[in-house]
Amino acid sequence: MNKKLKTLLISAIITAAAVIPCASQAQVLSADQFRTIVAKQAQKDLQKYDIDESEVTVGHLPLQSFELPDGKVTVEIASGVNGITAREFKKININVNGRYVRSYYAPIETKAYKYVAVAKQVIQRDKIIPLQAVEFKKMNVVGNIDNTLNQNDIAKEIVATKMFYPGDMITKRYTVAKPDVVKNAMVTVNFRTGSTLNIAVEGIALMQGNIGDTIQVKNKRFNKIYTGEVIGINQVLVQI
Repeated sequence: MNKKLKTLLISAIITAAAVIPCASQAQVLSADQFRTIVAKQAQKDLQKYDIDESEVTVGHLPLQSFELPDGKVTVEIASGVNGITAREFKKININVNGRYVRSYYAPIETKAYKYVAVAKQVIQRDKIIPLQAVEFKKMNVVGNIDNTLNQNDIAKEIVATKMFYPGDMITKRYTVAKPDVVKNAMVTVNFRTGSTLNIAVEGIALMQGNIGDTIQVKNKRFNKIYTGEVIGINQVLVQI
């Protein structure tokens, strides 16, 4: 190859390189930019839950930036087996123009707020929760998203299965639907011999129960404890 032809070939290669974009072009995404993208996606993911407001904070990252291919950067956050958690290292899948590029783990703190039932005075265990003992406040419900109660739930006369103190969130986990007989409620105790109903007296339920359940009741007049079957609302049958 003569010198003149060689010079022309080199010039053509240089010109082509200047005109044709390099296939390996890259962009640099700072750690702060990455954290912002992740936080926005996390808040978007929370929209599928019944909440009123959310806060997401992505913690410190040990690197300053990511080198990625050119294009629009999006992320997918692995939800994990525990769903929404207050603090967790989550796997972040990084996509560019819709194509997976790499994964990275980042610390994410989540707060999800909702107006829920909160005790404003002491609520006794095994008692029906009165509406006047409850207020509705905006609370962080992470860990209890599916267990919160609203005004309609409280209006159904539910029973507390633990003692609630002022400020405690009232949840489905510690409440049950009102049974046919509530513990410590006044009940009618029907005494029966064989198939003949003999007498009905007033008593106190020592246990709660629904129709068909066996509970203990205390006869107020004779101060005796009997075992009987719940046969209706505040009705107990004792076979003697």
